[in-house]
This record gives sequence, C-alpha cells and structure tokens, in this order.
Amino acid sequence: MIKWILTFLCKFAFTAIGLSLVACTEPKSVQEPIRPVRVTTVYFENAVNTSNYSGEVKVRHELSLSFQVPGKIAKRLVDVGAKVKPGQLLATLDPPDYLDNEASAVAQLNAAQAELSQARKDLLHASNLYEKELTSLASVERRQDALRAAQAHAEQAQAALALSARKTAYAKLIAENAGVIAGVEAEIGQYVGAGQTIFRLAKTDEKEVVINVPENHLDEIKTASEIKVSLWARPGLFYGAKLREISPGVDATIRTFTVKVSILEPGDEVHMGMTATVYVRRRESHSAALVPLTAVSQQGQQTVVWLYDASTQTVRPQAVTLDGYDDVNAKILTGVKTGDRVVTAGVHKLLAGEKVRLLEGGKP
Repeated sequence: MIKWILTFLCKFAFTAIGLSLVACTEPKSVQEPIRPVRVTTVYFENAVNTSNYSGEVKVRHELSLSFQVPGKIAKRLVDVGAKVKPGQLLATLDPPDYLDNEASAVAQLNAAQAELSQARKDLLHASNLYEKELTSLASVERRQDALRAAQAHAEQAQAALALSARKTAYAKLIAENAGVIAGVEAEIGQYVGAGQTIFRLAKTDEKEVVINVPENHLDEIKTASEIKVSLWARPGLFYGAKLREISPGVDATIRTFTVKVSILEPGDEVHMGMTATVYVRRRESHSAALVPLTAVSQQGQQTVVWLYDASTQTVRPQAVTLDGYDDVNAKILTGVKTGDRVVTAGVHKLLAGEKVRLLEGGKP
C-alpha cells in the first residue's frame, strides 16, 4: 500500500513539473506580412488649370429667307430640319398676277418694236425722196426724230418686260446657300409681304458652342492655351475649338457673359441643339506635379503623401502643398521633387518607417 502511494506521488510530481515547464515556455512571435504598395514617380511641369462649361451647339450664321414680291403662298416644299442645296426650290407664290403682267409687258414690247420698224421704213423712204429732191430736209429730220422716239419706246418696253420677268421669277423662293431649315414662319395659303420671313436657314459650314461664363472667369477664357469641345452624345471624342466672341454686356440676373466658341472642323455628326462641354485649359507660369488623388491623405492639419525609399524599401509621410485638384489628380506645388516615388494605393494604412513591397509591375 505504501509502495503504491509513493508511485502515485512520483507520477504527480513529474506531471506538475512538465506542466510548469510548458507554462513557462515563451510563445513564438508571428511575423506580420509585408504590405504591398503601388508607387508613381513625381515629375514637375508647368501647371495647367482646366475648367469646363456646358453649352449648346449652334450655327454661326442663320439667314432669313423671304420673297422679294408680295403674294399668296401656293407651295411650300420643305419642312423644319430639311437639308437644302444652293439652287433648290423652297416655295412658290400664286403666279397668275405676275404671269399676266409679264404677258402685258411682252405685248407692249411687240408694239414698240413694230413702231420702231415702221419708223425705220419711214426714214428710209424720206431719205430716198430727199436724194431725188422730192421732199424737204425738214421732212427727213422729222422722220429721224420719230425713229429716235420709237427706239426709246422699244428700250422702255424691253426694260419693263425684264422687270416683269424678274417679278415672275421672284414668285419662286430659291435657296442661295446650303444649310438646314431651322424654322418655318409661313404656311400654304397665307398672304405674305415682300421681305417677310418665310424660312430661317442655318448655314452648317460654321458651328459653335454658346456658353455662359461667370465674370470672374473671363480672364481664363481670354488667356486659354487650349480649348476643346466634347459632345454629350459622343463622350471621349474631342474637337479643337477657339474663342470667337465674348458678349459686351453681363446678364443682369445670373451675372454671366455669353461666350461663343467656334468648333474647328466639325463633322456631320455635330448637329444643332446638341449639348456640349467646353474644356478651357490655361498653362500657369509656375510648375506643379500631378499625382493621383489616392496618393494624398490628411494627417491632422497637414496634407501628406507617402514617399517610398527604394534602398530600405520603407515609406515615410511627407507634408505637401497643393494647388488644387481635378476629378483624377492632385497638383502638388511644394514638398516633393522630381524623381521622388510616391505611394498611390493603401496610404491610409501605412506607418512611418514601415517596410513595404512593390506590387507586380513596380520597380524597387
């Protein structure tokens, strides 16, 4: 019995010693994985400010088409949106009155020409008699005067016929320029006066975008180094443009100036009424570095970026001064220099002096 108790006590002691040794053993440290980052290299260049304004595509020239004579519209051959070519017939007036006048002018011309022909015969006859001393010189001179009067009468009738023919031609409204019918101001059966607008023709050879610019942004429009236009209907496609006109007066309500920007070489896909965005770029005298917005973070009251040191493969925060930002990039004025490498992803989880590794595609 005593032997069994001693055996039990020995086993208990060894077990306790073993447990105490296990308890005293220090746990193994777990090494944190090295954080992956992506970097970009800083380059300084002259800063460029970009502003954009929404506007509408319009044509530079819009003509008012009208008849040169009064009358009732008999035919209208085009509608709004129709493309027309030079020489195309657009509308006609009811022609009977003008045709009757032209017929009357033809008759008067015929009568004048008959009178002229008779005056020539009379003069010739009188001249023959005078040569035979069968009539007096005064008689010949009277025939000469009658011939001159007949010639003047014939010329007058010829001019009257030409005028009547022009008026008949004016009863047809012909397009003199190519373009698009932007408006119709009269209908068939309507009596119109001479010079009254029938159509508004938009010449499509010159197109522009009309925008409203606040008065405090006029200088950037005037000194722009580049102007481009993009259509909402065709995103990603840009057209060169130039400033054409700034209105002399400001809108009293919204305090903006109307600015017209000409589109250089617009294609057929640029239509009147389309919504467009005008991008105005102005190059500044000072230089700045563009970095992705994801590279910039805030620490307290400071704006910082994280610089990557290739020799130690560590990062550290660096305070910077910004000159604004756009939808993609921030513009840094001071705090970094050309050649510095800035972390562009995961900056909110970095610690000063932390060792990192570059993602695939980066260079250590």
